[in-house]
Amino acid sequence: MCLRKMQLHGDFPIRHGFKAIGVRQGQHSGWHTGPCEGTRFPNLSISTEGTRWGLAQARKFLVQIQDVLAKLATNPDIIWHPSIYNRRTGRFDLDLAHPEHVKYGDEGGLDARGRPSYASLHRKRKAEAEARERELVKAVDEYERVLATWSPDKYPVTGAAKKVETVHMATPRHNSRGETWVGILCKRFARFTRTPLLKTDDPAKVTCKRCRTMLGLPPAS
Repeated sequence: MCLRKMQLHGDFPIRHGFKAIGVRQGQHSGWHTGPCEGTRFPNLSISTEGTRWGLAQARKFLVQIQDVLAKLATNPDIIWHPSIYNRRTGRFDLDLAHPEHVKYGDEGGLDARGRPSYASLHRKRKAEAEARERELVKAVDEYERVLATWSPDKYPVTGAAKKVETVHMATPRHNSRGETWVGILCKRFARFTRTPLLKTDDPAKVTCKRCRTMLGLPPAS
């Protein structure tokens, strides 16, 4: 459905497309949003089920956004929500409990809430709808193109590229106290790290991009 290279878990794409909200490293807090809908369908080398579903959804949303644009052309009342400061997060959120109707011709308020004029709010909503319409038209065209030329052989499943271990160029380091140790070329202060760094004295065995650049060597193949 996403029409891009994707790692698989069995015959299905891995979980992707989610957002981590309020997640902090080393803490048990926050949550994940729902993943991409395409994770429910077999990959494109097996079936076009996910692509056909995606096309149907894109067409449905395209009709809806075109209805929104048609309605905006009649200059309807637009619902606007003021912002309210959230002490817990330290950010401003929309105050959904107090919606306001902005009518055609309204000049906007001068209060601290920053109520916009109808013209600026209408222009913003129209620009957002037009951008969404272009996105959906592009999606429909792409889904239709893939379905028109689909064959299992066109989307083969290949193994993941072999992971190349990063090997740094070893270099002597010392500090003002006279202490010396073997560091790495690409990082001046990398004496203590959570995971051991692989080092070598042979430039030919170096795979670190930055080390190779500093040595004047081409990228590792």
